[in-house]
This record gives sequence, C-alpha cells and structure tokens, in this order.
Amino acid sequence: MRTASSGDIPRQIETTPPVNVETFASHVTLTWTSPGLSQFVDIADRIDAVPVDSTPIVDATNAAGRQRLPITEIDTTTAATKYVRFEPDRPWTLAWERRTTPVVSLCGSPSPTVCQQTHIVTTVENLDTRDGWNTVETAAGWTRDTYETLVSVLGA
Repeated sequence: MRTASSGDIPRQIETTPPVNVETFASHVTLTWTSPGLSQFVDIADRIDAVPVDSTPIVDATNAAGRQRLPITEIDTTTAATKYVRFEPDRPWTLAWERRTTPVVSLCGSPSPTVCQQTHIVTTVENLDTRDGWNTVETAAGWTRDTYETLVSVLGA
C-alpha cells in the first residue's frame, strides 16, 4: 500500500461514473455506480482476473442468509438479489450491492488494470458493440491522467 498520508490521496477519480476512493492502512476500497446486476454478473466472462467458474456469494430476498450460487442461478431479472460478491484467489474482492442506486465495490489491493477493466465492464452499456478497447476507455472517461491518478492511489 501507498505510504503517503491520506490527505495526499484523491477521494475521487474523475471517470464516468466517478470512482470513489477510501484508503485504509491495509487496503483500499473503490466504489462506483452501476447500471445493474446482469451487467455485473456478466463480468465473469470478461475479466481474466475473475475465474469463469467462480461461485459468488449471493444475498437474495428469496433465500435465508448469504449463500454461494453458480452464476447461472443468480436472479438478475427481478429485484430479489441484493448483494453479489466475487472472491477470486486474488488480494481483492469485487461486489455489487443494490442500494438506492446499484453500487460496485472493489476492495483490497487490486492492480490498476483490474480496477480500470472492472469499472469499464460494469459501467459501459453495450460493451459488445464497441469497436475497440480505446473507444471503451474513452467512453468511460479513462484518460491517461485518470489512469495515472488510479496508479498513484493504488501505490502501483
């Protein structure tokens, strides 16, 4: 982790939507709003760092307590699912939570690339119709400066 004082670390990275930053002695938590659960669940197929066979932890109103469910069994068509968290064999976790506005959180010590890719995949609508990664990065507001800010936040 970065050794600078918390006053040196930005509290927000200006992307679309903005990435909110909370730093702690042992980890960082990055959060942003998300269009919805189905796009979040779809990340297993799009981000190499989340294994395709992941079994996330799910909290839904139609089941008692949190449970591990295969991705194909997560109800993405109703408002029943309130929380989904991936725990890959990495130094971070990735979660989606139904709040007033759905929120994605990346917590731990992710690499800048994982953060940027996760932000893009969970926020850019119609990702398949984009004609290249640079187009997608621009659509999500990822400039060289915003990426460099992320690198400094993560101490990478």
